[in-house]
Amino acid sequence: SGGSGLNALLRDEEHARGFLERHQDKLLYGSDCNDPFGRGPGCQGAQTLAAIRRNAATKTIERKILFGNARRVLKL
Repeated sequence: SGGSGLNALLRDEEHARGFLERHQDKLLYGSDCNDPFGRGPGCQGAQTLAAIRRNAATKTIERKILFGNARRVLKL
């Protein structure tokens, strides 16, 4: 679930940074967050995006995880 992914990113941010870097070509971001506003302290989607942006070592890694890898895999 999104909550467990978010917990993993927040639990040990140093580990999260290394994980995102090591697996940057394999990770695809997706969410089933039903928050219609997509923001606020209770929105796991917004919190997960913020954690990815904060922990991705470079903008290139961030872009791969948030949309580049999905575009490549889905051939969009």
